[in-house]
Amino acid sequence: MTVIGLGSPFGDDRVGWRVVELLSRRLAPALARVLPLDRPGPALLEALGGRAEAVLIDGAATGRPLGSIHRLCAAEVAASGARTDSGHGLGLAETLQLGRALGILPPRLTVYVVSIDPTDTVHPDARLTKEVEAAAVRLARELEQELTHR
Repeated sequence: MTVIGLGSPFGDDRVGWRVVELLSRRLAPALARVLPLDRPGPALLEALGGRAEAVLIDGAATGRPLGSIHRLCAAEVAASGARTDSGHGLGLAETLQLGRALGILPPRLTVYVVSIDPTDTVHPDARLTKEVEAAAVRLARELEQELTHR
């Protein structure tokens, strides 16, 4: 199992990094490979390639309450065609569409999206809003439970 947190060092956008940080402290390395990535694209496809199962965690402005957690399958994200406002190339939906077209996505790929405040991603610090921090802790606990009780 591979667990990948997507994000940046800015405000609520680092929620994926926070979840994998918490998991890396709690999980034995034999249970899961846990890593942060700064954006979707080629590095994400490389990290997913050859895996049987993976979990992705990302923050996004969803219009739902701050800190809401949404579980999706990769096909739902890829099919949404949702574009990101990233200036760094491919967004998550585009990356998953490409991975599906290339046949390199894991057979079991789950995506967790945490609702974040899009205006809170510009602050040059690593603090999360209290709602998003609580969601990160909750999601890390849920994933830990799932992985340790297999």
